[in-house]
Order: sequence, then C-alpha cells, then structure tokens
Amino acid sequence: MKQLTIILTILLGSCSLVSPDRPTAKAEVNNNWSSSSKEVATNSKINTSESGNYWWYKYSDNTLNQLMESAFQQNNQLQIAGASVELANAQLKRIEFAWIPNLTAMTGYSSFPAMGNLGYFFGGFANYTINVFQLIQQQKQAEYIVNTIMFAKTRVQLEVIYQVAISYFSLLAYEREEVLYQKLLSDMEMVLALNQQRFTTGVSSEKEPFVSSAEIAEIRSKLEIIRHNIVLSQNALRFLTNQNPGKIIHKNTFNNLAPNILIPGNLPLTVLNNRPDVAEVTARLEAANAGIGVAQSELLPTINFSNFYRDASQNEGYGYVPGDLKQSMISVPILNAQIFADIAASNAIYKQVYYNYLQTVEAALRDVDNDISAHNQFSKQLDDNTRALDYINKSCALESTRFNTGISSKLEYTKCLVRIDYYEILLTQIKMAKLLATAKLYQDFAIIRE
Repeated sequence: MKQLTIILTILLGSCSLVSPDRPTAKAEVNNNWSSSSKEVATNSKINTSESGNYWWYKYSDNTLNQLMESAFQQNNQLQIAGASVELANAQLKRIEFAWIPNLTAMTGYSSFPAMGNLGYFFGGFANYTINVFQLIQQQKQAEYIVNTIMFAKTRVQLEVIYQVAISYFSLLAYEREEVLYQKLLSDMEMVLALNQQRFTTGVSSEKEPFVSSAEIAEIRSKLEIIRHNIVLSQNALRFLTNQNPGKIIHKNTFNNLAPNILIPGNLPLTVLNNRPDVAEVTARLEAANAGIGVAQSELLPTINFSNFYRDASQNEGYGYVPGDLKQSMISVPILNAQIFADIAASNAIYKQVYYNYLQTVEAALRDVDNDISAHNQFSKQLDDNTRALDYINKSCALESTRFNTGISSKLEYTKCLVRIDYYEILLTQIKMAKLLATAKLYQDFAIIRE
C-alpha cells in the first residue's frame, strides 16, 4: 500500500509538470497615443509594396541614397542576419528530413567462422526510428524559429537604415556648425579688438577684454569637438557600409535638408502588428510553446523499423544463404525522471519568453509615444527659435542703421551679430535633433517604403 501511495504521488506530480499553468494573457493596448505632433499622422495608410519609394527619398539627396544602397549590399550586420536565416532554414530542413528512413550500404571480406565464412559480402541496413508526435512538434518549433530569425533580420535592417540616416544628418549638421562657429569666432575676435581699443583709450576697464578672450577660448574648444564629431560621423557611415575609416564626399549642405516632412504613422495596434521586434518575440513565444510539446512528447511511444539484408560469395566450400532480417518495435518510457525535468525547463523558458513579450510590447508603445513627443517638442522649438532669429535680424538691421548714422558704436553692432551667430547655431542643433527624431519615428513605425 505504501509503495502504491508513492507511485500515485509521483504520477500526480508528473501530471503537474506535463500540463502546468502557463500565462497566456495578451498585452493590454490602448489604441491611442497620448502624445501627438502636427507632422505625424496617426491613422495613415502606408504603401508597403515593393514599388513604393524609400522614405529618405523625400530629402532628394543622392549621397544619402547611395549610402543606403551601399549599406543594403555590404553592411556586415545585414550579412550576419542573412546567414542566420540560412542556418535556421537548414535546421528546419534537417527536421523535415527526419521523416525519411536511414539506409546504409555495407561491403567487405570476412573469413570469421562465427559469420559463416562469408568471403566477400555486401549488405544493406534500413532503419526508421520515429516519435511521430515529437517530430511534429519539433517541426512546428523550427518553423517558428525561422520566422523569429526572419523578423530579426527586418529589425536589423530598420536599425541599419536609422544609423545611416542619423550619421549622415549629423555629418551635415556638424559641418554647418563648423562654419557658424568660424563666423562666431571671427565676430568675437572683432569684439575683443574693440574692447581692447576701449580699454587702451580708457573708456572701459580691463574686464571686458578678459571676458571676450574667455569666450574666444571656449569657441575654439567647441570647434575642436565639432571637428572630432565630423570624423566620428564619417567613420560611422564608412563602418555601416563596410569600408575603412575615411572621408565622405558629398555635395549637399545642411540648409538643403527639409526638417518638416509628413510622417505616415499609425495607431498603436497597427504599429505593433508592423513592428518586427514585436513579431519576433511573438514567434519566439510560439516556438517556446512548441518546445513544451517537444518535451512532453518524450512520454509518447517511439516506433522503430529495421531491416538488414546481406549476401556473400561462398568461401572455402561453405554454403551460405542470403539473409533478410527484420525488426519492429515500440518503446514507451516507463520511468525517466529526466523527461519531467525537461518539461519543467521548457515551461520555465516559455514563461521567460512570455514576460519578455509583454516587456517588448510595453517598451515599443513607450518608445513610440516618447519619440512622437520628442518630435513635437523639437518642431515647436524650431518654430519658436526661427521667429526669435527673425526678430533679432530685424533688431540688428536697426542697429546697423544706428551705427551707420553714428548713433551707436561698432561694438554694439558687432555684439548684435554675435547674437545672430549663437541663434543660428542653436537653430542648427534643434534642426538636427528634429531630423534625428524623424528618422527614429520611421524606425518606430517600421516604415521602409511609403
């Protein structure tokens, strides 16, 4: 009776491992964004056909187009992703070929009495061992894994496009900043000369030349940082296109890049359905679920069919009759505790992937909403500071008139020019930030063509 109780306890515990409770609830999604931007459509119909234009064609920049094309063909990340797809398909084929029996041919010479003095012999051995239920689950799991890798390749493609775009936009922005800082440096050197002249004539104290000298030193320091950033941007582009470090030759300028373009976004549920990272983790979840089936099917019967045919030449007068040996059997595990451990491990993997799925969905929604908000913020900053620069230009025009008529000094007019320089630098930085936010939203919405 005690032994029966132990056996029943083991069986009941095993049932909990075979069919445990697994989380299956889908992520809750509010189908509206909390943030908005006037240039981001939230319910557009995107043309995803192969005939659609790439979104970066809106900038009409041949260099950017060539860099993208080069990245598609030569980027190592994309090559690795493509090789991963090939590997996953090969592993799927390996499982599909498991449905085909194994056949082995043999030939040789033997004079062993135990083998009947065969002489020269030949034979064939056919073997077919299969757990039908397990093989079906393994094939399902492999198909889901192939889907996972293919979605991962699309995710990598979107990331490469984003990296090329922001590196190119940054390169043009830093080159523009270098020109503006050079102009600012020239204007500040004029301010320093005028302040030194005022100090020499006793009109002002020595403090003003010191302040101007400090600003000039800071400007020169920023120029070095900008030049370094230009090198970083160029090397990033060459790395993304699988080239050695060097310069990027282009004809476009930052001023020619249009910061205000309409982005064809969509509602949260549609965005989630389009995003490859969400599709990837969903396929991974399905693969993990199939993995549980693979582990559970170890408890089911395995069928084996074997056939061995042999024939030989007669050796030393001994007679020999060709043989044809057949064997069929079914094996069922009675006691194998490791199987239940495998099932428990598969269930743990499923839970891990499930919560990763929930986190991926929530992170995608968070990132898109944050990036819409960032795009909106940079749009408003760009508009506000553009108006501010317009007011400063009008103010400096009045200051120029006052200087030409002798009402104000050249120092006051030059300081006004310095203010213009600073605002143009600020506008360049905001415009760059908006361009980067635009590229990020295209990645967020998983848009390549439109």
